[in-house]
This record gives sequence, structure tokens and C-alpha cells, in this order.
Amino acid sequence: MRHLMFTRIMILFMFAFLAFSAVACTQTTEGTQLVFNPYENVNWGGFLRRSDAHVLAQLHTHTTHSDGRAMPHEVVDFYHQRGYQALAITDHDLVTYPWNFSDLNSNWEDRDPEALGMLAISGNEFSYNHHMAGLFTSYVAAHNEPLETTLEAIDNEEGSLVYFAHPGRYWSVFAEYEDGELYSPSWYLDFFERYDVETLPGIEIFSRNDRHEYDRQLWDILLTEMMPERPIFGLAVDDYHGDDPNVFLHFSYTYHLMADATSLDALRETLISGAFYASHTRQEDDQAPRIDRIDVNERRQTITIKASDAIRIEWVSGVDEFKNSIVVHVGETFDYSNFEGNYVRAVVIKSDSATRRSVSMTQPFGFSQND
Repeated sequence: MRHLMFTRIMILFMFAFLAFSAVACTQTTEGTQLVFNPYENVNWGGFLRRSDAHVLAQLHTHTTHSDGRAMPHEVVDFYHQRGYQALAITDHDLVTYPWNFSDLNSNWEDRDPEALGMLAISGNEFSYNHHMAGLFTSYVAAHNEPLETTLEAIDNEEGSLVYFAHPGRYWSVFAEYEDGELYSPSWYLDFFERYDVETLPGIEIFSRNDRHEYDRQLWDILLTEMMPERPIFGLAVDDYHGDDPNVFLHFSYTYHLMADATSLDALRETLISGAFYASHTRQEDDQAPRIDRIDVNERRQTITIKASDAIRIEWVSGVDEFKNSIVVHVGETFDYSNFEGNYVRAVVIKSDSATRRSVSMTQPFGFSQND
């Protein structure tokens, strides 16, 4: 009798489990689904408790080797003094790397990145057409080399990356473009369709002290067309040229979320996975808000952001008829259960004052709609 009762209980339990599984399956296959999370593999509760895992990086700088006014070792010192853990010197059409600078000019001093606790990234700004910043590269383009040739070379050089530098110098939010016209949104889209994220991860969305403020709108136009299948990541850089640490230094930068702060491979991986965020401040003595954690609850269909010093978090998706980026929600938690867009990105705001603006921006999350 007890055996029969136990068998019946097990049968009922099995039916209940199958019913629950069917409901759970329905919940995960219908409606809006999160299909791309750039922070999926970030262990927010683990390694990010250590300060060295939130790697502060500057990925666009210049020295006297090209058109900068500070010697290479001075640029390294400026950023080291500011607490940077990763630095790319991207002189125009030159590779100022490794940091044995005296080999290039006897007036320049060498710097040891390991002794400084920094990651030294080989870089180059390709400047003959639309400027492109190359990272992890030793390639030097020929004079007036077509952009397509440069991109093919980067695509064929193992481990190298390239991204569009300060697109606002070329693209205008106020212009009306023909399809495929030079510097039109469709012109940029063609490159992102031809090259994957491991060659061409994104564009600059902040450059210097935000001298091209409409670059985020171009970013949203491109994301609207490409997400969720092809993420495009946003970078923030100083594009430093000055001879003074107070001239366009520590205004725009990136934070990279990596378990091994001493690994160049780990930093490169963040750039192709999106496990980093872009920050900008109007004041060089300020610090943009740090993102402490991002929690995704797929069952509840929510994304929650916790950030130090944030007064507001806005969630952006798409542009309106005037090409203005659209804020679709305000608050720490974004409920995507009824969201009909193909992506959303978060803007973490510490100050939105015109003179003391301080923000950090996540990379885009991608969604699909299942009927």
C-alpha cells in the first residue's frame, strides 16, 4: 500500500514537473528575448570587488612622434600619474611601440610597462581617409592608402583591431545623405556588414572633451540597423595631443571588466565581447560614475544596474525623426518583457550639468521578438 501511494505521489510529481517545465519553456520562447548581453561573462560579485579588475584605459593618444606636443615617455607618465592601467599610443601612421622610446629618438626615455603596472598596447591612427584607430597592430599604411586596403590588412593581421575615430568630423547629423554616399550612415553600415567584431568592434562616441557631441546619435542609427546580430561598441577616448596634463587628458576613457588585469589578451577580449563601458566628464579633475554591477534576470525579463554616485539611469534605444536618441525608460531596472526594440543601452548619469556633465554608457543589449 505504501509502495502504491509512493508511486502515485511520484507520478503526480512528474506531471507537475512537466507542467512547470512547459510553462517555463513557453516563458523563455515567447515574447521579447534577450539574445545579446555584453556583460554575460562578467563575474560582478567576484573579481570586480578588487580594484585592479576595473581596468582604466586610454586607447587614443599622440606624441611628438607625430603631431603631439608631449614626448612619448611624458604621455606615459601623464596617464600613469592619473591611475591608468592600460594605454595605447596611436601616433598618426606610425607605431610608437614598444616603450623602448630611446630606440626611436635619443632624447626620449624608455618606460617599462610592467614596472609601472600598466598594459602597453601597440597602436596606430590610420589618417589617409576617415581616421581609424588601430590597436594590437604593427601595420603601417602606405601613403594615401585606400581605407578598404587598410581594413583588409588589419583583417589579415592576427589579433589586430580597428575602430572609427571621431566620426563627427566626417558625418553630420544635419546632412541629408543619399544611400551609400560617403560618410552617410549606410556608408558606415557597409563596413560593419563586411567586417566582424573581431576586426571592427565599433566607433568613438566620446572624443576629447566631447567635441563631436552627435556621435552617440550616429551610434544609435547604426545599432538600430545592426542589432542584435551585429553589435557595434562605443569607445570614449582623449585623442590626447597636448603638452600639458590639463589639456584634453582624462576627459574620455573606458573601463574594462577583466579578471586578469595584467593580460593584454584579456583586454582585447573585452573589446570584442563588449565587456567594457565608456565614460566622460566635462571636468578633468572629476571621475565618471563607476558601474558596480549589472544583473540580468531572464525569468523576470529585467536588467538592473547598480552604479556609484549615479543620480539617474536612462535607457536609450533608436532615434526619432530628427535623429535624436530616444530615452525609453528611466530607473535602475529596465523591464524588457514588453519591449519592442532590438537593442537598449544604458546611460549612467552622475551629473547632467552643462559644465560638469559626468556619465558612463554601457554597450548595447540585444533583443529578438518571438511570437
